[in-house]
Amino acid sequence: MSIARKAAFYTILALIVLAASELVSSAFLFFAYRDQIASLSAGPPMPATVLVLRRGLNWLLPGSAPDPAAYRRMTRIPQDFFSEDAQQGYRAKPGRYIFRYSRLHRDVPEHLDSVVTIKGDGTRFTGNTPAAPARQIYVLGDSFVFGDGVNDEQTFSFLLQSAFPRDAVHLHALSGYSWANALVTMERIQDEIHPGDIVILGYAYYYKERHVEAPGRLRDIRDWMARSFPEVELSPKDRLVRARLDGANHLVLDTIPMHCKFNPDYCTGAEPTADYTDKVSMELLRSIAAKTGGKIYLVHFFGPKNDPVLAKLPGNVELVPATPEDFLYVMRDDVMGFDDHGGPYWHYAIYSRIKQALALP
Repeated sequence: MSIARKAAFYTILALIVLAASELVSSAFLFFAYRDQIASLSAGPPMPATVLVLRRGLNWLLPGSAPDPAAYRRMTRIPQDFFSEDAQQGYRAKPGRYIFRYSRLHRDVPEHLDSVVTIKGDGTRFTGNTPAAPARQIYVLGDSFVFGDGVNDEQTFSFLLQSAFPRDAVHLHALSGYSWANALVTMERIQDEIHPGDIVILGYAYYYKERHVEAPGRLRDIRDWMARSFPEVELSPKDRLVRARLDGANHLVLDTIPMHCKFNPDYCTGAEPTADYTDKVSMELLRSIAAKTGGKIYLVHFFGPKNDPVLAKLPGNVELVPATPEDFLYVMRDDVMGFDDHGGPYWHYAIYSRIKQALALP
């Protein structure tokens, strides 16, 4: 075989080996990160082989390369965002904050800032409200409803205020909140709700474990805090509001320590049954509905359609289907890959469904 033929043979062989390596690396990355594919941010493509070699090098020589998973986190500026609340467990302090989301992208540190403004009454800013509104619109829910990851002007509540300028939209939501927190809020504001006013209540399947504060949820909080806020000193004053049924099947609210460190026996306890969490959730919804004679729009944004909690709604509660499956287009974006909460497209999609419901006669 001539030298030229040998060179061509080895060149082709090298290309075949490289192509096979790229295919194997691509398959590995797909199966290793298939649950995160929807969260991958845009950027210049990098060969899968390079990514696998980097990951392998970091595994063989820990610390030789930064770990993107360890770097991904969120900080609040200023940090003193939460304060104690005897009924809610915790609440947000009035002020202007920057929620900063950080990550490593192609081994380069990046961050994204979002502006969060908390008004004097603890609600998030939703825009300019009229002095004498035609009706009050109260929005209750968790971090998705609050708008973790997006600016004040990008939440669906802000969009609603813009669409209905004669009304006043009040965003009573916060990270980690549930229907137990919503019930506490309704008890606080029920005297402010007048005929013709509206309540918008967020709901997702994961609310149910929050309603009863399942031990597994507290363990998730423990792991999330250790991963995202390792420098934060945990306090026994941090508490969660819990809903439960007493011996007579009456709904009772109380608060428990948020951190497993201060409640180890509870954190290792048995998980509540699905039937029990459904019952507690339905009792919470009935209690919330009883706080107003007006309309409540229940915005269902994550979870199965056959959720038992949604089977028999109180008479003044109307379901607004808003899960990703309810849209004819892709709306489940994230915060540019920095965070798993809904981004601007998600908020606009939710707003469009609520706007349609509110505009109907």
